[in-house]
Amino acid sequence: MKPHFVCLWITLTRDSLKLVKKKRKDTKLVSTGAEFIVLGKLLLHEIQTYKTYVNFEGYDLVSVNPNKGKSAKIQVKSKNFVNDFSFYLNPVEKDQPDFYVFCHTSVYHYVNKVAQLVEDKNTKPRFFIMDYKSVQKYKSTDKQGSDYIKLKTSVPNYEFYEENWKLIKNFLDKGKI
Repeated sequence: MKPHFVCLWITLTRDSLKLVKKKRKDTKLVSTGAEFIVLGKLLLHEIQTYKTYVNFEGYDLVSVNPNKGKSAKIQVKSKNFVNDFSFYLNPVEKDQPDFYVFCHTSVYHYVNKVAQLVEDKNTKPRFFIMDYKSVQKYKSTDKQGSDYIKLKTSVPNYEFYEENWKLIKNFLDKGKI
């Protein structure tokens, strides 16, 4: 009896490749937590702030100075993986914020290409506060046309923005950045 060999040809299409593609880690809970941490930080710096819960495209928080009649729209962007300081920005169609707060949480790391929670409880979130104009100055655009910023490599003085909550406070008090 002779052995039989069967040759099977598989044609991959773009749609079938999507099935093979690695599923992204759902970071919605952690990102929502980052918004609340930023809200708390603003309140602790005596900046009156409110969370927008629904239907406010382009910003997550609103800080106000009722005595001056001033407000600031704040977009919180979080990055949750260790050593990743790149953040995607809002599309131009959305309402543009006055400030971005980039929150680097470092709660996930990769183990054998699988995202896992970091067990090190000593890791603290880092916050970078940037006005809209500065973000536009340092942003880049990817091949799909989405804007992003790489804090550590694109912003020459990124340390200036770390924990610089005074930028928002000064804007609300004086009306300038």
